Amino acid sequence: MKQAKRIVALLLCALLMATLLCACTKEPEQQVEPEQTDPQSAVDSDAPLCDGKTLKLLAITSSFGLNTTELLYAIAKAEGVETVIVGRLYASGCTLQQHVEAANTGSNFYQYTKFTDEGRTVMEGIPLKYGLEDEDWDIIFTQQGAAYAPLVNSYGDYIDQLMPYLQENKTNPNARFVWNMTWAYQGNSEQKVFVQNFNSDQMAMYESILSATKEKIVPRTDFAAIIPSGTAVQNARTSYFGDTLTKDTYHLNNLGRAIAGYTLFSILTGKELTQVNLGPVNCYDLPQNLELSDSDRQVIIESVNNAIKNPWEVTPSAYAEKP
Repeated sequence: MKQAKRIVALLLCALLMATLLCACTKEPEQQVEPEQTDPQSAVDSDAPLCDGKTLKLLAITSSFGLNTTELLYAIAKAEGVETVIVGRLYASGCTLQQHVEAANTGSNFYQYTKFTDEGRTVMEGIPLKYGLEDEDWDIIFTQQGAAYAPLVNSYGDYIDQLMPYLQENKTNPNARFVWNMTWAYQGNSEQKVFVQNFNSDQMAMYESILSATKEKIVPRTDFAAIIPSGTAVQNARTSYFGDTLTKDTYHLNNLGRAIAGYTLFSILTGKELTQVNLGPVNCYDLPQNLELSDSDRQVIIESVNNAIKNPWEVTPSAYAEKP
């Protein structure tokens, strides 16, 4: 019996030694290195694009981008931003294709407008590269030409061609790109593109803009934000403002520009709009000043906030009747 117990003890001891030996010789687990990402494309969607103290934005655009940014300098200053510089490289009706051609040829294609504390300056016959290198822009804004924004086939692969050029020639490596989603024409517009392509149906044009943006822009990773200007304008049209936000049935008037401008500003700061401090202001191409009543300010706040919360649909206004 003692001999048997001794044999069992020896076997158990041998088994224990073998187990310890295996544990000691087991290869360590492979350490997984964290995936490396390009800091210029790894955008934190929760981070605001403007810190509230400095705003430097360059728009590469047609006239609808001018409308969207026309009051941005005044808005940012009214809302407490200390350093504001807004530049606009503009060509009438400019499409993505034309931006690509201007980049490839280096042609003196643009009018360059710049808003600073020293005032507004305008230069004619400016190449794209000049505007990109003029400041260390924090934000670079672009869009499709307004007449083509609802036409998905017009986008082609032009964004794929344009973005590398903008990335290569921006002087601020941390600059972020934003896309402007434009608005539908006024319902009584006689513009050819509106009548022929949309049978003078404002909502048909608006829905086509949404559809093209969803297909061509939303899947991309190089835009930090989409500015739902068109939805903010459409929201406001359901208020007592009605379909009266343009100066010529398609370009925005001062009130429309305030709505688009505050939409852009709210997206950049990442904050819900709670107040509109913009005082009486005029646009260079319109004779009348913009003077907002308290109820006007509430409609702007409502239209902008609802567009940011629900950029892909119209939110009816609670201010259908003017107080």
